[in-house]
Amino acid sequence: MPIGCVWPANYRNPCGSPAQHGHICTRHLEQVHELAGTLVCAWPACIRRAWECKGLCSFHWKVAFGLIDSRT
Repeated sequence: MPIGCVWPANYRNPCGSPAQHGHICTRHLEQVHELAGTLVCAWPACIRRAWECKGLCSFHWKVAFGLIDSRT
């Protein structure tokens, strides 16, 4: 079953666009890539550090690529 993008559109709803990269859409993957190489997590309102400099903290990396189900 296809899943929509889990990136938060607002405090209540996810983006919902077709997810082409794990559980995020291309537009949001581009936002992650923009912050790759820094310690800033691209996930909206996240204050955790992206220690591995991948653009997302370790928790949101797992959410974005389907290792943690954020819909429950």
